[in-house]
Amino acid sequence: MRVAWGGVAVACLAVLSVAVYLKPDPRGYGTHQGLGRAFPPCSFMLRTGLPCPTCGMTTAYSNVVRGRLWTAFLAQPAGMVFALATIATFLFSLYVVVSGKTIWINWDRIATRVMLTLGLLIAGGWGFKIAYGLLRGTLPVK
Repeated sequence: MRVAWGGVAVACLAVLSVAVYLKPDPRGYGTHQGLGRAFPPCSFMLRTGLPCPTCGMTTAYSNVVRGRLWTAFLAQPAGMVFALATIATFLFSLYVVVSGKTIWINWDRIATRVMLTLGLLIAGGWGFKIAYGLLRGTLPVK
């Protein structure tokens, strides 16, 4: 069990390390392009002028690791929540690795609820990002 949770801790640390490495784009999206040519601009945004459901996730992570929670929320509310969850999962993983104690969750009973909640969180974050951008006049992108 400790080895598995150690793997989870390493994965979370890798994601958070990338977020620390990247400089958050002040536009609220596009931070992922700091990883190089393999990560082009969002094709959905290029075609529609509107962000895709995951636009701003990397920017939100990058802001959260810098303690800028409000800026992270404005970039992508779901991304802010996921970044905080990644930090919590990392800390919990370390606890399990050190103590050997864990909690057991009956995923058969809650899997549908968890997936529905994640879907609603992403959809809500996307809706917020579009509404906020339209109200500020930063969307649609030309």
